[in-house]
Amino acid sequence: MPDQSHLSFLNNPNKQKLKGQTMSDPTSLASRLKQRFNKDISQLVPETSDMQRRLEFRKDLEQGASAEFDIQLSNDAGFSVGRGSVTLNGSVDQVSARASVNGYSCILQAKVSYDLIKRASSDEKAFAKFADGKFLNLVNAMRNREELLALVGRRGVGKIESENGSGVVVITKATWIPAFWASAVGAKFVAFDSLTGSTQHAGNITVTAVDIATRTVTFTSDGTIAELNANDYIFPKGQHNDGRIGLLDIAHNTGTLYGISATTYPLWSANSYDCGTSALTVGKILEASALSANKGASMEKLVCYVPPKTMQALTADESALIRRDPNAKVMKSGAQGIEIQSSTGTIDIIPHLLMAEGQAVIYPPDYTYFIGSCEATSSVAKDGEILFDLESSSDKELRMFSDHTLFCEKPGYITYITRSDNLALHE
Repeated sequence: MPDQSHLSFLNNPNKQKLKGQTMSDPTSLASRLKQRFNKDISQLVPETSDMQRRLEFRKDLEQGASAEFDIQLSNDAGFSVGRGSVTLNGSVDQVSARASVNGYSCILQAKVSYDLIKRASSDEKAFAKFADGKFLNLVNAMRNREELLALVGRRGVGKIESENGSGVVVITKATWIPAFWASAVGAKFVAFDSLTGSTQHAGNITVTAVDIATRTVTFTSDGTIAELNANDYIFPKGQHNDGRIGLLDIAHNTGTLYGISATTYPLWSANSYDCGTSALTVGKILEASALSANKGASMEKLVCYVPPKTMQALTADESALIRRDPNAKVMKSGAQGIEIQSSTGTIDIIPHLLMAEGQAVIYPPDYTYFIGSCEATSSVAKDGEILFDLESSSDKELRMFSDHTLFCEKPGYITYITRSDNLALHE
């Protein structure tokens, strides 16, 4: 059985039976899964999906509809000052704007053999194999993709540094996400000439090989693979300039987002911090957070996501400052996160597996949440069943579905961090 220690949602780790029911009772595969986990699938969130574990889900809209919110973008300013009889200057009301938020669907399909389903519906060992080997993998894949979309949104998963004309490309250091590409073999992508451009190159492209050490990805194409160019951006298929808004979309917005202009309202735009041409340090994160303070972040709880390698470097730097007990037999060092105090309040520095190596972002989790009609679920059919027939095969199909997007009501508290030389933050 694979290690499941990273899955905190297993409420029934000893596989206890529900009262009054045994594994030999006639039941559907869907009911067996509900019995096993005793919770809605929306609770099945791996520890690595920090945004999904940390942020609130607000079911504020129906599927296909929009939710609207009034956002305060300035304070009342009708002040009058003087001595004695003061001439009033009149009221200047606070400015509010209407934000319009749309949810976006994400659907995952996975084929399952009829024989495996049949056995899993009637045999305990076969069900355990199905649950551990197929269903949990499906949930993990769905949650990993949802976490990617929540973080990256429409900004793509890599920018091509170089290509050989035959589908072998090198991704830039700044946009390389090793934990994502490590499991991307077989996945489908598209390449465009810019983040929002309309020129697509090489049709639909599929990953056939990945070399993590050299940042090299090999693609095949249903078009002309030689069309891939340096400086092309790579997106999961269907996610170019469309789909869910992610944290980095909000962080980079300089135009109109959710129907509100960042040009008109400074508080609706995030901040950017240039790390220069050297590695990110805790001191630079403190400097970056001051940009959030400039737009009102004070005594707030902020989170700073950094790439894993950068976290290792930050931890090593901080560990070097600790005074050790000379009499200790065992020296303990390192940390999974760093908490610092700043002019904005507390900042938790946390490694995020899906953060590109040349980027970091500070954001306010108390003002950031998911808005939609449905968290991730496998019960897509109206009768609660989770299996679908395939027209040309005796196999069945499992599906997972969710419908939502990310929303931050205080983008001015967000600061994203990059290097001016476009290298990785740990170098």
